[in-house]
Amino acid sequence: MLANKTRIRDGRGRPRKRRLEVRKAPGQARSKETVNVILEASARILESEGLRGFNTNAVAAKAGVSVGSLYQYFPNKDVILVALINSFEDATHKAIMEAIQAGRGRPLKPCLRLFVRALVVMHYRRPKLNRVVEAEEERLGGGAEDFAFRPGLLDLLQEHKSEIATRVSEATERVATAILRAVVDQGLAVGASQRSVEQQAMRAVSGFLLYKE
Repeated sequence: MLANKTRIRDGRGRPRKRRLEVRKAPGQARSKETVNVILEASARILESEGLRGFNTNAVAAKAGVSVGSLYQYFPNKDVILVALINSFEDATHKAIMEAIQAGRGRPLKPCLRLFVRALVVMHYRRPKLNRVVEAEEERLGGGAEDFAFRPGLLDLLQEHKSEIATRVSEATERVATAILRAVVDQGLAVGASQRSVEQQAMRAVSGFLLYKE
């Protein structure tokens, strides 16, 4: 999804300035298709060449549009990156909420396993792209505080607070978020299999939530 103002913030939690705003939100179907083509072309360049080959001229050529058409929507490559980040986070949030809904009425561990699996699957759909996007999100001012699955995770913890060894709070949720993100990011960085990352993430977050002193 593409919004007029991105969710990326600076290091102090303030919205970034205009350079990270989409110049024009697509309204008509044809405009939306153009934006989608530009974003897919950007994703493919980042997957095949990384940031080294990523610039607006290369994206326009890959997308089959003029540079002028690209600039109608994206004033610079950072705005394209932000759009890719937001699109990924929207899709991840949707997958997470579907996993939570599928686990309604079940004990914590099966629900948590569905949650972790959805998270890992989303990151492994396009692992090369996600590695770049994760790194660029940090540079652009995002990070764990903005990560898409946080609201869903807090809901899950609240629902199963009687099964969790520690008091459920925003602090608990932030630590669980950091654990999951670290395991997934490390798995992507070293090329670990999707299955092994899912198992490691489940063990790590379960250990934190269920550990009793």
